[in-house]
Order: sequence, then C-alpha cells, then structure tokens
Amino acid sequence: MRQPDDSYLSNLAKKVFDTEIEALIKVKNNLDDNFVEAVSLIMSTTGKVVVTGMGKSGIIAKKIAATLSSTGTMAIHMHPAEGLHGDLGMVQNEDTMIMLGKSGESDELVAMLPVLKKIGCKIIAITGNVNSTLAKNSHVVLNTEVDKEACSLNLAPTSSTTAALVMGDALSTVLSDVKEFKEENFALFHPGGTLGKRLLLKVDDFIHPLEEVAVCSEKDDFREVIIRMNDKNLGACLIIEKKKLKGIITNGDIKRILLKHTSIEDLTAGKIMTSDPKSINHDMLAYDAVRIIEKSGSFTVMPVMKDGKPIGLIKLHDILNAGL
Repeated sequence: MRQPDDSYLSNLAKKVFDTEIEALIKVKNNLDDNFVEAVSLIMSTTGKVVVTGMGKSGIIAKKIAATLSSTGTMAIHMHPAEGLHGDLGMVQNEDTMIMLGKSGESDELVAMLPVLKKIGCKIIAITGNVNSTLAKNSHVVLNTEVDKEACSLNLAPTSSTTAALVMGDALSTVLSDVKEFKEENFALFHPGGTLGKRLLLKVDDFIHPLEEVAVCSEKDDFREVIIRMNDKNLGACLIIEKKKLKGIITNGDIKRILLKHTSIEDLTAGKIMTSDPKSINHDMLAYDAVRIIEKSGSFTVMPVMKDGKPIGLIKLHDILNAGL
C-alpha cells in the first residue's frame, strides 16, 4: 500500500465533493413536473407512505421515511426482502409506495411490482434509469440519474445515493411546507431531543412556586431576609407588597452587602433589593428564558409572572440541567 502525501489525500477528498455536487446540479436541472405530481400524489394519499429500496438505496429509503415521519407525513420503511416474505401485508390500497433503485432492475423491487399492482397502491420511483422496469411500472418517476459515482472505481453507490437522499429531502421539505407544519408540531414529534425540548418546554415546566420561594416585604430587616433565603435555599428572595413584585435579592447581593457594610442593623429588604427587576412570563419557552437570564449578566434566577403578578422563581441551573 502506497503512502500518499497530505495534499494528495486532501485533493482526492475535494474531488469527491466536486463529483457529488455536479451530480446534484444535474438532478436539480432534470427536476420537472413529475416532482409536482409526486407531491400531489402523496398529499392525496389517505393511507401511509411506504419507502423501500435494496442495498445502499435501502439505507437511503430508511432515512427518507424517517424524515417524512418527523416532518408531518406518516411514513414507514420496509425492507424489500422482508416484503417478499410477508411484510407486503403492511401495504394497503390507500397507501403510496416510494421505491428507490439506481438501476431500477433490482430483483427484489421488480418481484414486488406485480403484487403492488394487485394491491392497487400508487408507486413513486426514485431511480437513475427512467427506462427501467421499475420506472415503467410506476405512476410517477423522479429522475436521479448521475454521470458518475464519486468512487474512484465508479462502482460504489456515492453520487447516486446522495442524489436519491436529496430528492427525498426535497419531497419531505416541500410536503412539510405545503402542510404548514409548524415548530410546535416538530417539537411534538421530537420530545426527547434538544430541538424538541427547546420548542416544547416552557417556563411553567421549571417554575418554583411562591410557597417554595423566600418572600419578604420591603420593611423586613436584613437578618430576616437571610433566614428566609437560607430556609428556602433557592439563591434569591422576592420582595412582594400587596401581590406586586417590588424587587429581588440574590445570594450575590448578600455577599456584596456584607463586604460593603460593617453594620447591618439598619438595613431592610427595601434598601438592599434590586428594584423593578427583570422578569419572565410563565408561558414563555424555557429556551428563550435562558437567553434572557444570560443577557441579564449576574443573575442566575429570575421572577416568574402571570397576569402581572409574581407566581414564583426560575433558576438557570434547572433549565440547563434539562439539556437546553
């Protein structure tokens, strides 16, 4: 095995990028009314979308099914070999099949076609051979023909699978837009991921209600503030008068006061509090709350409001621990 220099390896990698980019440009330029027809066909599907492909195309098929599902189009992946041994039972008349195959002549795909015709479902072919058996037996054909693979031997599926993948992404994205798929819908389907949490979790999910928070009046002395803050242990005390938020005192404030004052006998909550502090509405997205707290500078806690009245406290640490 030869030992190529670094520039050779870097140039070879760039050649792969160039080859696949050229392939995508070709597929993009070949895009025609068939794409619009494919979108319309899926939009009118009353059942589900079943995506299948053999080999490397099958891996791309699985990804396309996952992207469709996560962006508002009910879709599943079916392995063609398993389909020929019973899984075709999951395909119904009201479904639409998306079948991927570079040559369109894969034995497994071709063997399914008579059964699918008998079932009566619609077929969308994503193939690099518009004259193939698969293409001729499909209702819509999406042309993903490429001039060459990025593989140096022009054999391993590389450019062709990239083309199929992007075609699937185009279908998923356009369908999502037409269906007016919103951020809240995306979050509903991704509750376990960071993106889902950012779009789903609200301040209400992290609030420490007033009964858990140290609360004082403006007349309470410094000693009383410390006692209540120590009892609740949330790092802050809300100063509330007649159900109105007047100020906040944090652990940081306590440290600065002790360093600044030799005598604390005459200090009251009203004298040492931060007046009219920034606050967060209870139904705000927690992710947005994090950015507000971080912009505030020294604060790691913030009062939570509802209808103009304080209802609790939120801590930056709690939200960050949730993975936001």
